[in-house]
Amino acid sequence: MRKPVLHAAFIMLIIATLLLTGCKQADQEEASANVYSNDVNGEVSLSEKDGFFSPAVIQNLQQYLQQGVTVREGLKRSGIVGFSDNGSVLTISQVSLDPLFEWAFEINGKKLGKDNLDTVLQDHDEISINIQYADPKKDGKDAKAPEFTVLKLDGGSMKPDMTHSYVFPYTNNQSVRDVMAHSGFVKLTDNKMYVDTVQGYSPKSVEKWVVKVNGKELVDSGLEMKLTPQDEVEIRLERASA
Repeated sequence: MRKPVLHAAFIMLIIATLLLTGCKQADQEEASANVYSNDVNGEVSLSEKDGFFSPAVIQNLQQYLQQGVTVREGLKRSGIVGFSDNGSVLTISQVSLDPLFEWAFEINGKKLGKDNLDTVLQDHDEISINIQYADPKKDGKDAKAPEFTVLKLDGGSMKPDMTHSYVFPYTNNQSVRDVMAHSGFVKLTDNKMYVDTVQGYSPKSVEKWVVKVNGKELVDSGLEMKLTPQDEVEIRLERASA
């Protein structure tokens, strides 16, 4: 009469053993995942506050900003950052700033001046890039974030060397025409309604200028459109329809 009882107890023991083994394997997998996560978090991380750059650009920069190199060295190695004669960052990935602004870098929440770009990076460092006023008096503790508009040139396949973005200060009641005038390199037609030349280039008979604001093409009188901070005006060179 005891054999069935012993047999049942033996089965229960096997089940309990299997359950314990499964729990241990789950714990080991979780621990392994945590170690992997810590390894990833140990790398230098990079973020950009103003949304100018695609994830691919951020990833490109981040792979050169590594432990043991200076911020300046990493930026130079990326090949997409240009420096001025005084050592400050001039352009990043074909984006230039008006003289009123400058690129600002922070490490772990602490601002770096252009003289501190030779800081050596360590594991877990968090770098951020944003725009600030070049005048320290306008960039105090309680100062508002800079307001700006963006003029993007896109030369397309016809003139790719023209492709570049320019960040200009925003002013009240600023229009599309005002942004173009501020650039100094966009010339309008005599009636001030259309783009004539950009950086001295006049479209060929099979080309035309297309103007967009935040991705939407403008029609007649569109240059009078009023802008808001962080709006993007785009001048694109396209093939004219037959």
